[in-house]
Amino acid sequence: MKLFDVCTRKFYDKDGEKKIKWYKAGVLKETDKGSRYLRLFHQPEIDFFIFEREEIPPQDTDIKEEK
Repeated sequence: MKLFDVCTRKFYDKDGEKKIKWYKAGVLKETDKGSRYLRLFHQPEIDFFIFEREEIPPQDTDIKEEK
């Protein structure tokens, strides 16, 4: 199993210098079989399932419906 940190960032100024503060928001788990799960810390008892997005046709392409 692989584990990935899910993070967010906040930009701020300190002594005139721009800084970034990183916050850990959750964990992404990938099983040995390739399934992926996302757990966000503000909803700790819920696993979100991750699926690859299907290709979306460009907006200006005509799509003909098959009957």
